[in-house]
Amino acid sequence: MKKIALVIIFFIPFVASAALKADSAFRLDSIPALGIVFDKGWKFHAGDDKNWSDPAFDDSSWQNIDPTLLIGRVPQVSNAQIGWFRLKLQVSRPLQGQMIAFQVYQIGASEIYLNGKLIWKYGKVSSNYNEEETFNPDGRPLTIQLGSGPEHVIAVRYSFNRQNWYKGHGLEVFYLAARRPEFAWSDFDDTTNYFTQRCLVLGVFAILCLLHFSIYLTYRQRKINLYLSLLNLGGVCTFANGLMWHFLPHANFRFAEGILFMVSAPCSFIFFLLMVHDLFDHPKKLPFKLLVALSILIIPLEFLPDYGYTEVYLGTCGILVYIEITRISIIAFKRKKPGSKLFLWGQSIAFLSFFSFNVIDIFGLNLSYNLQLIIVDITFLTPSVVFSILLGREFSKTNISLAQQLRQVEELSEKTIAQEIEKQNLLASQNEMLEQQVSERTSELSQSLKNLKQTQTQLIQSEKMASLGELTAGIAHEIQNPLNFVNNFSDVSTELMGELTEELEKGDLEEVKAIASDVTQNLEKIRHHGKRADAIVKGMLEHSRSSTGKKELTNLNALADEYLRLAYHGLRAKDKQFNAELVTRFDNKLPNLT
Repeated sequence: MKKIALVIIFFIPFVASAALKADSAFRLDSIPALGIVFDKGWKFHAGDDKNWSDPAFDDSSWQNIDPTLLIGRVPQVSNAQIGWFRLKLQVSRPLQGQMIAFQVYQIGASEIYLNGKLIWKYGKVSSNYNEEETFNPDGRPLTIQLGSGPEHVIAVRYSFNRQNWYKGHGLEVFYLAARRPEFAWSDFDDTTNYFTQRCLVLGVFAILCLLHFSIYLTYRQRKINLYLSLLNLGGVCTFANGLMWHFLPHANFRFAEGILFMVSAPCSFIFFLLMVHDLFDHPKKLPFKLLVALSILIIPLEFLPDYGYTEVYLGTCGILVYIEITRISIIAFKRKKPGSKLFLWGQSIAFLSFFSFNVIDIFGLNLSYNLQLIIVDITFLTPSVVFSILLGREFSKTNISLAQQLRQVEELSEKTIAQEIEKQNLLASQNEMLEQQVSERTSELSQSLKNLKQTQTQLIQSEKMASLGELTAGIAHEIQNPLNFVNNFSDVSTELMGELTEELEKGDLEEVKAIASDVTQNLEKIRHHGKRADAIVKGMLEHSRSSTGKKELTNLNALADEYLRLAYHGLRAKDKQFNAELVTRFDNKLPNLT
């Protein structure tokens, strides 16, 4: 008995192991509100045989597999082109015969069989690459009714086109989850609303992208607006990627969005780093260069087919970028850089959201769809919104500062204008006063000039009188000679008239005639010397006469003769011994001139 007991004890582990291996069914005891993912108990075999959908088919020799992994982590599927998945379900009694909803996500094409019956097709399954049509239902619920028995078999005929590797970026090979129909359809409706919300978020990114790019075009020295525009462009590409999954489920329509996502995500890290360094004037040292190089390196890695760990590296790079940005924001906060406090809060929220998002994605944690969407929104929107707020505050402060400066300039301008007006008024009054003074001075000068002319005229007249005074003695001497002759001849003539009277009484006519002849000669001489005295007097009067200044015709011969005689008489007045003979040769034909 002891030996038998020992043998039994020795074989118990092997028997238990065999029993466990034989009972590889997935137990479905209940369906929680968030659903349950069929990620265990799957079998896979490459090839194509419709008999493999039979529930009685023996798949014990098939390979165990987890189809919920990324395509790069399941090389047996990516290398097979076409194959079958099988899963045995052990359904608890409460769920037997109940309505449940299947939700499917996939990177290939599939035909789903339940207990040997085809219940749905997604795409076109084919072993020919050119005929295969990849389709992603994106979680659209498929409502079915479970049979009444406890055992059920799910068989999936599946094909994967290796030419479409880029279209499955971040997607599982075949993801099957069971949910209650009411929750599944409610969440799917929420998903439809989600895509409406995604369009709104995409619009926000597009508006911010265009806004900051237009600001950059107007002020190109501020490169941070360009970086923020490119970061928002990355958000546009990322959300366009998700929207195209929904609106264009066929993979052969999704090459562009796959490329956009694979390039925009690493580039967004670079623009994010550039923005932070530019915002806080942080030097671009070794950590910056390493993270930029790592982000650039990830781009070609994402284009490697069957590279299943790209998401891990992309998430890791993103976490390192967020850590570096958080470090820079802490330094900026300690240095009291403007906006560092708000940025640090926003950055902390974005970092926690990004970290949570990547942890959920890497470890496949089962969170509600709405919660995942909130995390995604916070992760992507927070940096753009925070940067926009900071730049808006900076722009607002700049505008306020410019407004204050403009107000100061206006005040200074008003003061300057007032001072200028005051100066102009002062200058006007001074000019008026100067004009008045100039007018008074001009009047005074005019009067002075008039007086000066009068004085000059008087001086000239005085000089003439002085000259006349000098000439008086000579002229008086000259007049005295003819007057002496006139007086003498008058006396002689008077005596002769007496003699004439006596001779008339005597009757001596001859003597009377002789005396009359002598009287006649004396009278001629008196007349001659009288004219001579008259000419001297006229010349003196002409010299002493005040001139009116009016131009008149003048006889040059007479003028010359007059001034010659005046000069002669002047010299005679000074020197009694002076004597000269005046000889003139005037041109009698010379006309009068002015």
